[in-house]
Amino acid sequence: MPSARFINPDCELEFAPTGVRPPNRPLRELSGLSVEHVQLPDEQFEYKVAASSHYLALHDIELQDGEIELADGTRSPRRSLADRLTFVPAGCEVTGWSMPKIRRNSFTALYFDATTLVEEFRTGFTASSPPPFLYAVDRSLQMTLEKLAGAITVGSGAAYLESLCLVAVGELLQIRAVPSGQRLSEAQLDRLLEFVEAHLEDDLSVEDLAKVLGLSRFHFSRIFKTTTSRSPYQFLLERRVRRAMDLLRSSNLSVADIARQCGFRSVPQFEEAFRRAMGTRPIRYRAELE
Repeated sequence: MPSARFINPDCELEFAPTGVRPPNRPLRELSGLSVEHVQLPDEQFEYKVAASSHYLALHDIELQDGEIELADGTRSPRRSLADRLTFVPAGCEVTGWSMPKIRRNSFTALYFDATTLVEEFRTGFTASSPPPFLYAVDRSLQMTLEKLAGAITVGSGAAYLESLCLVAVGELLQIRAVPSGQRLSEAQLDRLLEFVEAHLEDDLSVEDLAKVLGLSRFHFSRIFKTTTSRSPYQFLLERRVRRAMDLLRSSNLSVADIARQCGFRSVPQFEEAFRRAMGTRPIRYRAELE
């Protein structure tokens, strides 16, 4: 497994007039992956993506005016960018300017390191890398990036974010799993469960789980789902809810303390996950036990 490498965003935004408040750009970093959701002010801005890593963006932007240009001279004067996708591979550059319409304009950008991820693709997958494209339409990829935008906005955990990022990369690169009957052994599942139970209060990622078994994230995700019929994220969520049930039954800890000890990032996230799994809120579940 390659060591963790964090990717800094390559998208530079410059606003006119210069006194414009910088946009809100919540960023999450994972090994070989970074993702941000950018809320744009209603002001003209220039931008440049000089990609040292691959850049994939989903736009929710409507323009009064603007233009974008790739380094090879390809241009687009398109004004309606909602639900459109742009891909700039590493080593390529795109520049442009935009004057947004007055509305809630935003974009979600995924940056990923080809070197790190291609190393993971070598076993069990085939992949092809597309050329750069501007404002393309792909419903499946759009839906994945919309989920990613929502996950960043609400502060979802690392495992869910990483799973969505890997799905997006797989859809972009047209990664297909090579047919395989490989499954995790009982001993491997036991090691995984022991690790998860010991670190459940941490913000565990797919990479953390894969490292326990010495597998790449892609390979681990594939054979884990083949073996258990659920994703690593779903597995983590089940273990967290199960521990929460135990603590609600056997302790006087507050809901906030239980949420923290079970690895949820907030009380609302815990209550929603518990309600989805059990059909009731944690505090009501505890009251019904008394």
